[in-house]
Amino acid sequence: MLAVWITRIVISWIAWDLTGSSTYVGLLSFFLFLPYITTIPFFGVLLDRIEPLRTAILAQLIQALMAFTIFLMHVTETLSISTLCFVALVIGTANSAHGSARQTIVPRIVDKPTIANAVAFNAMNFQVARIIGPGIGGIMIGLVGTKYTILISTIFFLPALITLSLIKLAPKNSEKKSKDSNFLYELYDGAKVAYKNFIILECIILTLISSVIIRGCHELLPALADGKFNMGAEGLGNIMASAGAGALISAFLIASRKKTYNDNGIPWVAKGSLIIGLLSVTMLGQADSWNMALLTAFIGGAAVTNVAIDMQSTVQMQLTDTYRARVASLWLATAIGGNAIGSILNGIFSDIYGISNTFFYVGIFGIILVIITQVILTINKRPLKI
Repeated sequence: MLAVWITRIVISWIAWDLTGSSTYVGLLSFFLFLPYITTIPFFGVLLDRIEPLRTAILAQLIQALMAFTIFLMHVTETLSISTLCFVALVIGTANSAHGSARQTIVPRIVDKPTIANAVAFNAMNFQVARIIGPGIGGIMIGLVGTKYTILISTIFFLPALITLSLIKLAPKNSEKKSKDSNFLYELYDGAKVAYKNFIILECIILTLISSVIIRGCHELLPALADGKFNMGAEGLGNIMASAGAGALISAFLIASRKKTYNDNGIPWVAKGSLIIGLLSVTMLGQADSWNMALLTAFIGGAAVTNVAIDMQSTVQMQLTDTYRARVASLWLATAIGGNAIGSILNGIFSDIYGISNTFFYVGIFGIILVIITQVILTINKRPLKI
């Protein structure tokens, strides 16, 4: 996962370095995250039919090859926005397949009584790497440049090929499907389960708000660090490391809980963290000093990590193996795919209205959306039906 996020920050930094435009930084993030919207629900259906380990290994191999392709383009001086967009799309597609597989693999490694803990730790691994990886990548870019950073990232992909091959899965506890079963109907059936389960539906909606606004704004940190504060690649590494420190503390606090999920719905701390994360975006937009920007990035990293871990754990504990890959993939499509929407929209707004104004107003807008969502869901709350 560190390799995934280091690769992504390298791509974003190259886009900023080539163009100096927040829109192009957002565009590259859009292509990285677009497959989570367009392909991951189909991977979810597929992985409810097949064993996921081979899919995970192939996805890791493709991502390693694409990272090495960026290195080769660097060496041959053929880097351009168009070639980066293509590579980003391939990486995003492979990672969406890997994400779907991971959602299915983890609950089948451990015994049922420890599924909640395993899901929580898997979510923490993903979310912490999501924050720390770009921090490490930013520091490495400042030290050795993008060419050698992406080469090191390629090497980081390789250990997973070994560890994945050593994993032994428990037999799948689900209904058998015939090879002639309707693929699209299974996709619809999974979406129906997500809609009818009030807890899952609420997780998906609140995760979408978090992803589009908080994550979408964090995708523009290269533009903030260098475009607003003129801190260069070193500054990017510092601000991403600050967000990573917040993520680590948040993950540690979650791991320290006696209970890692909530049987009856989303933990109140997750909803509170969502509001804090949205406020941190607003504060980041108004930060008039580099130290204040680092502090708000720290707060945002802690808040958004807590939201993502609690939401993912809550969704997983509502599912059986029959629907796990399909429904969990729908949540993941929202969690990661929302970045695609948020990064490009916030990038465009930042070029038009300025990055400070964009962060300020989208943070306020997000808080209003959360309040409206809670009111509507409370009024229309219905019994669980699966």
